[in-house]
Amino acid sequence: MNNISILGKDCCGCTACEQICPKNCIAFKENNEGFMYPVIDESVCVNCGACVKHCPVLNPLFAQRTPTVYAAKYRDSRATAESTSGGIFIPIAQSTLDNGGIVYGCSYDENLVARHISVENKNELFKLQGSKYVQSDISKIYSRIKADLDSDRYVLFSGTGCQVAGLRSFLGREYEKLTTVDIVCHGVPSPKLFAKYLDYLGKKYGEPVKYYNFRSKKRHGWGLFYELETDKKSKGGNGFDDPYYNAFLNGKTYREGCYNCRFANCNRQGDITLADFWGIEYINPKFYSKNGVSLVLINTAKGNRLWKSLENCIDSTESTLEQAVKMNKNLSAPSSRPDCRNCIYDGIDGNFDEYVTQKLYVKPDLKRKIKAVLPVSFKGKIKHMLKK
Repeated sequence: MNNISILGKDCCGCTACEQICPKNCIAFKENNEGFMYPVIDESVCVNCGACVKHCPVLNPLFAQRTPTVYAAKYRDSRATAESTSGGIFIPIAQSTLDNGGIVYGCSYDENLVARHISVENKNELFKLQGSKYVQSDISKIYSRIKADLDSDRYVLFSGTGCQVAGLRSFLGREYEKLTTVDIVCHGVPSPKLFAKYLDYLGKKYGEPVKYYNFRSKKRHGWGLFYELETDKKSKGGNGFDDPYYNAFLNGKTYREGCYNCRFANCNRQGDITLADFWGIEYINPKFYSKNGVSLVLINTAKGNRLWKSLENCIDSTESTLEQAVKMNKNLSAPSSRPDCRNCIYDGIDGNFDEYVTQKLYVKPDLKRKIKAVLPVSFKGKIKHMLKK
């Protein structure tokens, strides 16, 4: 076995190389940090070059285009309450299912491991809702999508920019019945870190964590609030007060390739791009909702046709790319790599209580804590008055 990744630290972990290999000689293995990297069985490899040819990092597919930008909200408030921002993914997914199609997206399994799965029933779309701030297992998904497309089915795929790029590279051509949605991504921590953190919380509360929502609206509405549950307890609060979440928000625990992401720009990989429309309370206070507002970038003609078909179930207002980038920095550049990333995973396999307190958690300053508890609508009104 050759334990050297094709790309080294720049590998995004999309698994396109593994799934395209005609000899099945590439397997993804966990490194000491808990990230998956390709390992090549050189005794089987025939040096055909398929893995390199279909790597989205080595051969990124970009088409110069200027997206149309919207702030948007799904009119079904109940579904939106369970979504990260304005709930726009739900009507997009439902339109695919209405055509007899299949939807692929990220879900938690019974052990709270993030995995990409397929959904064919509207009643199961809830599994794909909400943000999972951890790298998802996407193994074999591209191959399944190709089989669905070759069977003439409509397919919707949702994932990070690199995952959408991986799918496009794997397929090697456009499919009229494939629609892709990419999310604006900061970066992804390792599944190993998240699993160990959930185990740490389970010991802390005396029973396993059965539910963890990084973007819960249950207590405070739209914002950076988490909610976790065990069989007998529930706890929620601001993300900066949770050690794992705090480290994520400060960019400390991402995969190394995330800090050099080829897809953190406005030249998006998906037909449609979704994110939070942070700052809408300042730009357009009347459109703000405590239930969330989505940032939507329509990148292709296919995406525009789908968007126009949803006019009867969404509220939207056109915006500008400049406004979108201002509050979503990963539309212009990758996340910055902090110096602490050099050793952030050191000690992950040791005393995890000490690891959490010494490595992950940084006490928020007073200004940030005060800002976190103020209602977004109130902050928007204050800033709007100061501009006058």
